[in-house]
Amino acid sequence: MKISSVVVSTLMFMALWLRVAAAADLQVADAVVARSIIDRVPVGVAESFPADVGKVWCYTRIKGAEGPTTISHRWYYGERLMAEVPLEVRSALFRTYSSKRILPSWKGEWRVDVVSEDGTVLKTVRFRIE
Repeated sequence: MKISSVVVSTLMFMALWLRVAAAADLQVADAVVARSIIDRVPVGVAESFPADVGKVWCYTRIKGAEGPTTISHRWYYGERLMAEVPLEVRSALFRTYSSKRILPSWKGEWRVDVVSEDGTVLKTVRFRIE
């Protein structure tokens, strides 16, 4: 019984260590906000969008993952966290994206923080709704 709990604890530690090691060299090669994503490519990239845009997308290209890991897109309206979207990274060079519905009344400054599994902000993409 003692041996099995030691083995389980060791395996859990190793799994956590492997995920941390996989995230250690993560870099954001590219991050943009766009009107849409077509065939995994951002379309209508801009820093400003009209209030009636309806939805915007944050596209992120990650490099340096040494194994499976997770990043998050944290969508902020001003300083208010509006959404957090976890996204799996499955290879050393990986493209991923998330979207956010935008109401016409949500005019002003926005940002998306691209955050590693350990909470490190890897990149911030700023945009405005006008």
